[in-house]
Amino acid sequence: MAIAFPNTFLIGVQKAGTTSLDNWMSQHPEIYSYQSLKDIHLFGLYKNKKEILERLGKEQLKPFNNQKVVLQSAVNYIFYPGMLDGIHRDAPESKIIVILRNPIDRAFSSYNYFKKMYREKRPIEEALIYEPRDHFQFTKDNNDFTYIEHGFYYQQLVECFHYFKKENVLILDFDRMNHKPEEIMQKVFSFLKIDTNFQPDFSMKNATGEVHSKWFQKQLVKNSGLKKWMMKYFVHSWLPAKNRNLIKRRMLEKNTRVKRNTPVSEKKKETIPMPVYHFLLDKYKSDVKALDQLLGTNYYVQWLGPKNEASL
Repeated sequence: MAIAFPNTFLIGVQKAGTTSLDNWMSQHPEIYSYQSLKDIHLFGLYKNKKEILERLGKEQLKPFNNQKVVLQSAVNYIFYPGMLDGIHRDAPESKIIVILRNPIDRAFSSYNYFKKMYREKRPIEEALIYEPRDHFQFTKDNNDFTYIEHGFYYQQLVECFHYFKKENVLILDFDRMNHKPEEIMQKVFSFLKIDTNFQPDFSMKNATGEVHSKWFQKQLVKNSGLKKWMMKYFVHSWLPAKNRNLIKRRMLEKNTRVKRNTPVSEKKKETIPMPVYHFLLDKYKSDVKALDQLLGTNYYVQWLGPKNEASL
């Protein structure tokens, strides 16, 4: 069986709709997607293309039919220059897709997400001053707890453009994706030079709401006795390795998903404390100004303008 090596990467950013976009893209008949490898950072876990190919061979859940686009998505690719270097080394002409979100909202959403996942136990004021360990090495803590650093988009995109041509990088807006998904997908499919008439199911994925069962959530994310017993005597014995990540992710989404068709006005929205808002505002001002100069955008007004503070 031919192994399809990715030629298109959704590289971030964290908590900006990457799961939904990955799902929408994966529905297109001209896209072959490694959905079981969503947020598995191949270029951080493996040393070379040979090792990555071995992993890909174990993850092909469906036959590869020479689709034009082969997609793999992992939100921390943009965060580590070494991973961008790895993608460029093994697939230099890759198409790169990035979603940008208001960095203040992104940081707060990420904190709340990891709190609901029982990864985060500190109050937000303490959590925000986490210092990346081991010089930004690829670790679980550096992936999850760098709430502020993940929002320095200018720095990350400068690194991205060092490895990839600007015409091969598509930058999308999170707010636009939420309100105009059809428009965004037209843009994506056009960028990938595939059929732009295809209409995916636009159900939102990984929209974290309240945890429905706290007990079940803890069993999924913590190394509990029950989890260890199930993995040893039940899961490992009959469930192929390539299915485990996909099933776990879907179980987590199911247990935290906002109820389907809930009106936006009825969805519970956490409010950013004003001291935290101003702390983050000071952190991001210069980076967003530089981002606007780099991209020719107006994100400073869109994200950090007075109207945003007034709406809190």
